[in-house]
Amino acid sequence: MLALIERLRNASVDIDERLEAAMMEVDVRNFSDLDPTPFFHDRPLVFLETPTGGVKTISAPHMIASLLLNLELETGQTVLLLGSKGGYMGAIIAELVGPEGEVIILDPSSEVVEYALERLHSYSNVRVLKLDDIAIAPTGIPGQLSRVLITGSLRQPPEWLTNSLEDGGFLIAPLGNPMHQTLIKRENQGGEMLDTDLGNVVFGPVDIAESEPSLPGPHELADMLEEAGLVIRDNFALEHLHISRLDNLVANLRQLPEDLKPPKITPPGEDDDKESRDHPLLKILEDEGEWLSGLWPLMAMLFDVRMTHPGAPDDDEPQVEEDTGRDFRGDFRGDFSGEHEDFIP
Repeated sequence: MLALIERLRNASVDIDERLEAAMMEVDVRNFSDLDPTPFFHDRPLVFLETPTGGVKTISAPHMIASLLLNLELETGQTVLLLGSKGGYMGAIIAELVGPEGEVIILDPSSEVVEYALERLHSYSNVRVLKLDDIAIAPTGIPGQLSRVLITGSLRQPPEWLTNSLEDGGFLIAPLGNPMHQTLIKRENQGGEMLDTDLGNVVFGPVDIAESEPSLPGPHELADMLEEAGLVIRDNFALEHLHISRLDNLVANLRQLPEDLKPPKITPPGEDDDKESRDHPLLKILEDEGEWLSGLWPLMAMLFDVRMTHPGAPDDDEPQVEEDTGRDFRGDFRGDFSGEHEDFIP
């Protein structure tokens, strides 16, 4: 851990003495049963996987340090954490606010809540509660909060959470679409909410259920295609006809109901059911298939974002087998099949 902290500081990641002490005190190995080597190489560490492919991670150390720096934590504060991160982030915050402060962790998943409770049993100033509905404030939450940290992507924080900020208090959250977000600091200054842009990030969802492999819904797909269209316009010489068709496809997708669930993924070897075949999203894509298929390689390139690891050792390079070209670094770092790792692009 000391070597990791030194590498992060050398990479201009701000870690003060208080945060260093907390990171030295809280052992990440108590919050995941998997090999912790990826974490000490500045990568996210998986702490929980579901039978249906959902995955939750402890964020990479450089992201943790960035979030905690911007939270400006002081002794005695009450901090609400939406999304457990396996309890690791809550434990570090508990060290920073001290026994006079309090950490409240909310998570939509019963499985994640049980996991965090088990790992945090020795922390008397930490509470872990299940959040039944993100739009409704759970019982037992203080009316005034000095700090709120949301550790999963949302389009906007719930209104009750913003309204709970005391004067001078603020929340930090990755706000945007599922593909990428802007890390926003939203501060209550005399009843007026002021936003500060802390940079672009990519976070997975708050709820582990939403990290399970699935096709995107129509509005999520529209967001992705619209974003790709902006990049294509700026960087690639494509026929105007293709851009017009992409714009029309986005408009057609937005005509579908926002609460329309995406079609089910059919396991290999099984036939699609009639409901999936007749899904309006698939119908729209089938109608556009001939020209759209030619854009998919470009789309895949645009959405293939890579994670930075400023705290990784200098010798952390890909190990590639000459015959196959296979990158064995994925085996080492504990790659997983989920939505996103939390990272700064």
